[in-house]
Amino acid sequence: MTLTTPWGADLDPESVLQEYPRPQLVRNSYLNLNGSWQYAITSARRDQAPADGDWDGQILVPFSPEAALSGVHRQLQPQQLLWYRRTVRLPAGFVDDRVLLHFGAVDQSCTVTVNGTQVGGHDGGYLPFSLDVTDALVPGAEQEIVVRVRDVSDTEYHSRGKQVLDRGGIWYTAQSGIWQTV
Repeated sequence: MTLTTPWGADLDPESVLQEYPRPQLVRNSYLNLNGSWQYAITSARRDQAPADGDWDGQILVPFSPEAALSGVHRQLQPQQLLWYRRTVRLPAGFVDDRVLLHFGAVDQSCTVTVNGTQVGGHDGGYLPFSLDVTDALVPGAEQEIVVRVRDVSDTEYHSRGKQVLDRGGIWYTAQSGIWQTV
């Protein structure tokens, strides 16, 4: 059973959480990447993103695949990887002296590539992080962003709060992937 709140029912997939996430650091050139991304869940042994026709479908960012609002309704297992893909074209007039890609949070470990170049990664599911992607951008072209996520949940020792793979009692369903604004 899925419990939908009035806010969830009124959610516009074309305009998901578009407010500026860091009001104390407002920039003139800003592009919110919340919305529909391609996703795939693969074996953790796979070290390359799926080919163009091999993606599982669409996921609504910034909702984890376990959340009803994501549209996926699947729990990521420790032996699996969650892949995200999105293309974006920087708007005309976008100030591109240095271009930073900000993630509000990704649970739990991720690596990010832009146009096939690995630009960085992050471990830990609760803190925001930023990556300078300037050198990976192709001027005037559509940019491809791929995020690779692994979340081992409660099978290893790290901060996980009350998230477990087998929920019940005081424990709740583990959440993974991008779950805050990009």
